[in-house]
Amino acid sequence: MSRISPAYAIVLGMLTAIGPICTDLYLPALPDITRQMDTTNTLTQLSLTASLIGLGLGQLFFGPLSDRMGRKRPLLLSLLLFIVSSVLCASTQAIHGLIFWRFVQGIAGAGGSVLSRAIARDKYQGTQLTQFFALLMTITGIAPIVSPILGGYITSLLHWRALFWTMAIIGVVLVLCATLLLTETLQERSHSESLLITSLIVLKNRQFSTFCFIQAFMLSGLFSYIGSSSFVLQNEYGLTPIQFSLVFGINGVGMILSALIFARLARHISGVTLLKNGLALAVLLALMTAVFAWLNMAVLALVGLFFTVAVNSGISTIAGSAAMNSVDARHSGTASALLGMLMFVFGGIATPLSGLGGEAMWKMSIAIVLAYSAAMVIHIGGRQRSQRQ
Repeated sequence: MSRISPAYAIVLGMLTAIGPICTDLYLPALPDITRQMDTTNTLTQLSLTASLIGLGLGQLFFGPLSDRMGRKRPLLLSLLLFIVSSVLCASTQAIHGLIFWRFVQGIAGAGGSVLSRAIARDKYQGTQLTQFFALLMTITGIAPIVSPILGGYITSLLHWRALFWTMAIIGVVLVLCATLLLTETLQERSHSESLLITSLIVLKNRQFSTFCFIQAFMLSGLFSYIGSSSFVLQNEYGLTPIQFSLVFGINGVGMILSALIFARLARHISGVTLLKNGLALAVLLALMTAVFAWLNMAVLALVGLFFTVAVNSGISTIAGSAAMNSVDARHSGTASALLGMLMFVFGGIATPLSGLGGEAMWKMSIAIVLAYSAAMVIHIGGRQRSQRQ
């Protein structure tokens, strides 16, 4: 079994971070985009939703393609498309154009997300894969911390369009890293099976489906927070873009710590037990946050939000690792695509729903409660089905 390479983890972590970069870097600029493009909050949020859906659907293309062509060439293709779409996002003059190019940018960014998981599955398995996923989450977790802070400064000093020029530069750096540092990891390519057949084989795996939907609902709760927090914390709580970025970054630190804690616990406690207790804790924390927000206890609501968001990372690490461990290595690209597609599509749907009727902390918290509760119900159903079998 391959030894975990920190250098490899850093490169794959940077590629996985494309998703958070797509979403988090321009969060502080959402109110500015709304004003400067003379549009509505809902349409501005749709540019985020379009990116999330693109990040999900794009994985259905790049994942299965990598099972046939190998990992490296599809990865480079996705990064080049990411650079071009970022430039076009920076140049568009209308909100509908921004929504469209954000969708394309999401499709392009999907390559980094899906292929980093597939490459990890090619090299590692079992507990070692869980440890590597936690390492990826730690590195990726830096993006939600740095991105909004950097985005806040760029928005304050320059213009929101500069955010997309920054994304294009990041894409260039990633192309160089992938070209110079990554090697082909797929040993046995899948030539005979169609995308539909491969997808059905993966989806018929009950273990994979259970863990996949647990992660999808957990991520929909996270994206409810991502999509609404900029409006809630700036408009309801009166934070400046820089202050919002700092709060968002602190919550990102919580996510990193949670992933590391859950990964360490996985050495001694089964994944089923970790998920059962973690999901119960997540629902309880989200409920407490909603109650504090409803009672206008702002400080306690923000503290509750920190723990509500943090626990998401640990649960997602365990669920994602368990899902990838449950499939054949030959189908890891397709499995990674389905895993990523569901979580981003669910997240894209949850983002605008959490802001219906106006953004408020208690509404955002209730959306998170519902998402976490759905994940817990799926986990309970999966356990009962396994016990019957």
